[in-house]
Amino acid sequence: MKLSEEVKNGITRREFVKNTAITGTAAFAVGAGGMAIPVSAQSAKSPQISGKTIREAARETKVCRTADVVVVGGGPGGIGAALAAARSGADTVLIERYEHLGGMGTGGLVTIIPAMTDINGKQVIAGITQEWVKRLDARGAADYPKKEHWGSTDAKLVEYYKNRSPFYATANRVGYSAHIDAEMSKCLFQDMVKEANVKTYLHSWGTEPIMEGNKARGVIFESKSGRQAVLAKVVIDSTGDGDLLPYTGAAFETQIDKTLRMSNLSFSYWIDNVNLQKYQDYKKSNADELAEKMREVRKLGGTPGFLTSNLKNQENVVWCFPRYANKSQYDVEELTRVEFLGRKEMIITHDFYVKNVPGFEKSFIVLSNSQLGTRGGRRVVGDYVVSEKDIKAKEPFKDTIAVFPNMDETNPLMYMPYRCLIPRNVNNMLVACRAFSSDAVTNDAFNLIHHCVCLGQAAGTAAAQSISSGVDLRKIDIRALQASLKKQGVVLPGQLLS
Repeated sequence: MKLSEEVKNGITRREFVKNTAITGTAAFAVGAGGMAIPVSAQSAKSPQISGKTIREAARETKVCRTADVVVVGGGPGGIGAALAAARSGADTVLIERYEHLGGMGTGGLVTIIPAMTDINGKQVIAGITQEWVKRLDARGAADYPKKEHWGSTDAKLVEYYKNRSPFYATANRVGYSAHIDAEMSKCLFQDMVKEANVKTYLHSWGTEPIMEGNKARGVIFESKSGRQAVLAKVVIDSTGDGDLLPYTGAAFETQIDKTLRMSNLSFSYWIDNVNLQKYQDYKKSNADELAEKMREVRKLGGTPGFLTSNLKNQENVVWCFPRYANKSQYDVEELTRVEFLGRKEMIITHDFYVKNVPGFEKSFIVLSNSQLGTRGGRRVVGDYVVSEKDIKAKEPFKDTIAVFPNMDETNPLMYMPYRCLIPRNVNNMLVACRAFSSDAVTNDAFNLIHHCVCLGQAAGTAAAQSISSGVDLRKIDIRALQASLKKQGVVLPGQLLS
């Protein structure tokens, strides 16, 4: 959506309508606050249908809100961005297409926040991610290894935690990973954005950025209320798949090696009323027979394997998360195909378990994901493209805004630069989600839920700083940004938590 010279020069609706009547030139839609968005003088006419395309009639679009920052996408990146921007003093709007916040960590039923400590058990990921876990913990809605065990290589401890969850102990060390309650997370995220005075629109799909040349000026979104616009000084794309990018002029990559984790979609669901003690007893005494049954369910089109919930009062709940190869994770036909296939295989799997696996006789499917688990879509080409060579770098970037554990003794930490959030050749916009600027290998390793929260927290803080200081996003004081992040509990180079 482009803004014209008349908008910039402040022409009034009455003046322009008068001029239009005389000259026959294009008309404008004027929303709240007198902000005009261009529409054609053909607004009242029907769409022009020709061949396989339709030239849609232009329309008036109501400007329902102006703000400092508008964040599109209320998943992990969007939560981090909206909270950080609002808490830093920016008037913030958050637009989310589903009826809840949290994205993959809630609706996607990806109920694990993995690897928040480095190889030695020192906490690396904190900030808003830690606040989330802490709030869940207060309600008995999170489970993780005891802090005094983080980094332990004691064989018995490692075995104990591996049996509870493969995420709790990796590389023969205990680490800090948390199983979380998806439904409680929805409630807590709602509390957090309300406490921060974030204006939130749920059931709202951010469809298009409002662009003035290469400058982002706001966002168009669609909902039950129709088509509306939010105007803002900074736009943050936290859609996960970089849904705004095709309309900004920004370059982006989509190529994904099919051997990478992120090339797969997932369809997650929970099974309740499982007698896990009975199952464990059967597994211990009939390991070979159980393995054969798992091969059988796969042949039937089902999916073997599950994780236990581990949460308080969820002793009978297991989590299934099959993966599905696909051509594209932002192609609606592929998403529909996998959705249908996932539900079909969910029934096949559960029916088989009820009939053939001890402990599942009285179980039932209690919940399935309201959104598919997406792992890889568009990746913006930013001012810096983080690549595989950066994973092996020993020195942090001067503009490091997040540190991620790499669980590698040779290269234990990954440093993320602020520049990877800035779309090349686009102004007033940041990308804070798994669409950050990176090659496929790096993205595959560092696009998980907690990574996205960290990137969002940095982006929201940077946006607020840019606005308050009146400085372009590319020219903000990086040391001031890093200092602000540290005050928010973010771990940066040389500052590992004990």
